Amino acid sequence: MDTSFPSLAKIIVPAAFVGVAAAAAVGGFSYGRATALPDTHRIEGVWEVTSVRNLTRGEVQPHRREFHLFGKTHQMVVLAGEGRPRLTKSLSDMNPDEFESQQPIGAGFYRYELENGKITRTNIAALSAYYEGRTFPGEIEFVGDSLMLRDSHSADGDEREWSMRRVQ
Repeated sequence: MDTSFPSLAKIIVPAAFVGVAAAAAVGGFSYGRATALPDTHRIEGVWEVTSVRNLTRGEVQPHRREFHLFGKTHQMVVLAGEGRPRLTKSLSDMNPDEFESQQPIGAGFYRYELENGKITRTNIAALSAYYEGRTFPGEIEFVGDSLMLRDSHSADGDEREWSMRRVQ
């Protein structure tokens, strides 16, 4: 039985990709045929998740550091758990136990379209290849200064609601 740990370098989003993805989200340049819709400007900017509710189970989930960056047609998500140890090496150099100590971590880059409170996000690239190429329909709602995103893009299929505040 092969017990070797696959190279983490193959599953980590390269720094160059993150830089290009951030530039795309901030600059709003188009990937493919996505076009900005009339109410897109309200969502543009950087949002920090303040709470996550599992709507399927009716429970609030533990908080984690999570940021959503919306451009005109693209979104980038970066998340990391609170309280994880600071290791003096990159993810690609970590052994399996060290890598596990960094969980949860995640990143994704999406093309999105908005229309009448509905959002359709298609994953272009992610830390987990499971999500790449998948499309997730959902809803957005602005409540005061907050943004609510509801969809079921998690691997367990449960519907969730991310409450976010704009980062100033």
